[in-house]
Amino acid sequence: MAGRAARGRTGSDRNKLRRLTTPELEAQIAAMEKASEAHLSGSRGAFDRWLEACGNAPARLEFPLGELMNPKILGSVWAWALTGAVQTDGITKADRFDAQGIEGKAVIEVQLVTALLVARDLPARRVAVYARADA
Repeated sequence: MAGRAARGRTGSDRNKLRRLTTPELEAQIAAMEKASEAHLSGSRGAFDRWLEACGNAPARLEFPLGELMNPKILGSVWAWALTGAVQTDGITKADRFDAQGIEGKAVIEVQLVTALLVARDLPARRVAVYARADA
């Protein structure tokens, strides 16, 4: 699952996205779940409307490599492994992960909906979601 190094991405790709704060991330997850529940409660199309308005936006997930073994996200990890989507990079103090930094981090370019689903299943201090400022 050795992906390309994250440093190989163009700077312009990284500059379009910014790290969501904890309250922003929680609000985005709540909006996704609300749209999903509305859809399941009979408001057909609620999730599709949210997905079109927000969920299909580009995003980036970053988390310590050890989380690749987290059983809650193994399905996503399997899919990423098939496509070579997992890139690696070093952990810095700016990442603010609850990690020593020696393990490195996984960096995956995804849609916002995928980033939110994975972030919901990982420990809060071990995941970062980057999205457009207007997402």
